[in-house]
Amino acid sequence: MSVIFRDTKEQFLSPLLKNRIVILPGKQTRDSVFRVLFSMLSKVNGMIPEDDLEWGVMHREELMDTCMGNGIAVPHIREENITESAVALAIVPDGVSDYPTPDMQLIRLVFMIAAGGPVRANHLEIISRIGNLFHDGRLKAAFLASQDAKACHDILARAEG
Repeated sequence: MSVIFRDTKEQFLSPLLKNRIVILPGKQTRDSVFRVLFSMLSKVNGMIPEDDLEWGVMHREELMDTCMGNGIAVPHIREENITESAVALAIVPDGVSDYPTPDMQLIRLVFMIAAGGPVRANHLEIISRIGNLFHDGRLKAAFLASQDAKACHDILARAEG
């Protein structure tokens, strides 16, 4: 099976994040951030139950942490029973205190991805898009400077073209 990746100028990530961006004040723990994201994703149509979502993501984290570097983490799950891919984002300006990273940078953006169903490599496409959009730090800086989740979504939509 071949995977066709989308044109990078097409909006892809912003529709997946619509109404699923949250700004969490103060220092946070990984578990507190994950709880918020599990709750957000569990409300998506076609999603597995919240406790199954939690088990899958935490199991994946035990196998290998999902830090992308540059203060960004992408915990994720790919599960056949998930019929619609979804992404939720926690922006933590003061950082996640207990999220280990290979580059020693405090995690400030946590994208949680839940994918599955007929598009087997969809989670890889989402991770790739995050990496492409946030690689140089400008978009991350704009998110961290924003005080409003909707404004972050608008910034992302403009960045995607």
